[in-house]
Amino acid sequence: QHYYITNNLSSSETSMKALCIIVLVLYEQLITSHDLTYTTLRFGANGYILIEQDLGPLHEALTACSWVKRMRSEHSYYQYWLTYGVNSNSHELGLTDMGRILMFGDPTSYTRPTETTGQWHSICFTWSYSTRTRLVYFDGKQIGTEETPSGRKLVGGGTLLLGQYHSKYGVGTISSPYYFGGELYDTNIYSSQLSASEVENMFTRGRCGNYSQTFGDKVLISWQDILQETRQGSVSDVVLEECATNHTHPEEEKEREGRAHDDSGKWDFLRGRTFYNRIISEDFFEDMTGRLDLIAQFANHTIDDALILHLDKHHSDGRSRNETEEDSASESEEMTDAAEDLLSLVLETDNWDFLTHKTLYNQVVTDRLLSDVSARLDLVAEFVGHRCDNALIEHLERNH
Repeated sequence: QHYYITNNLSSSETSMKALCIIVLVLYEQLITSHDLTYTTLRFGANGYILIEQDLGPLHEALTACSWVKRMRSEHSYYQYWLTYGVNSNSHELGLTDMGRILMFGDPTSYTRPTETTGQWHSICFTWSYSTRTRLVYFDGKQIGTEETPSGRKLVGGGTLLLGQYHSKYGVGTISSPYYFGGELYDTNIYSSQLSASEVENMFTRGRCGNYSQTFGDKVLISWQDILQETRQGSVSDVVLEECATNHTHPEEEKEREGRAHDDSGKWDFLRGRTFYNRIISEDFFEDMTGRLDLIAQFANHTIDDALILHLDKHHSDGRSRNETEEDSASESEEMTDAAEDLLSLVLETDNWDFLTHKTLYNQVVTDRLLSDVSARLDLVAEFVGHRCDNALIEHLERNH
């Protein structure tokens, strides 16, 4: 009898442990799903995601939809956020941030929407082999259509590229002037031609509505899949915090984005890779002080992809100190010792990621801007020895 009770307790303990493990796994999946659902991707000048997946299910029908934020205007309608390249045919598929679509080497006739930057728009492209029609939608409304050649199907064996333009298989064919340089959210590729009403619903539900998750097996490549892909160059996560609490209609979001600048999120930059989850140290602040001094040399310049790329290239740990010093000497033989020391800093590439935050990106470098950043860092410096986590950031948000 005694043995039976002991053995029974052991079995109960085992069951309890198993139950705890299951709960923890489910909780982790829930948290991971939430994080993936409300994350956008910001692409820099050299940033891209290469997807080498069998696109056989798309040979006879496809739909590609995404929320797209255009953030540069160097090329009026040649900034490609998605391209599909194969060796046998150029321009198999290409989608730009202004609704210009290439398929089978031919552009799709469309009514060009009003050019805007810094605003989210829903862009969808649909095609079917059986109907021989391709359609372009912008914010839920059809803006273009074209008939495709009889017997023409999507060629397989290619590569899908997000953030850059390429016309053939692989990243060796990237045409850098036509890079995207904006943000994507909820990008999905479907193995059927979605209807006009489905595309319209995708827009009217808003980008926080998760309508794309209702299509089940029709989704060949999901946003969650894309977020798990390997990233190259400058591709960073940006959290859509408003989606966690508000499900706002796109028109209301546009109105909100057009309001005067609100600095309530001025501590969000601490959630970037440069700061988040790191122990705050004196060495770190000395390093950041050097960075601000270096940025000050670019007074009256805009903090854009070109400047960040320059800093990544010339002032990161991806280059040796000798290489940096040689470049510094060639730039100016009369450079002061202090300036030369700044230009010879060997810094971590990730530490320029903070410049992509909305409070700094696209801002002009001024004494006032640098003073504001320095003041915020001085406040953070009071927590030397602490970890830069959510608790600390929330404290700063409440009290400063």
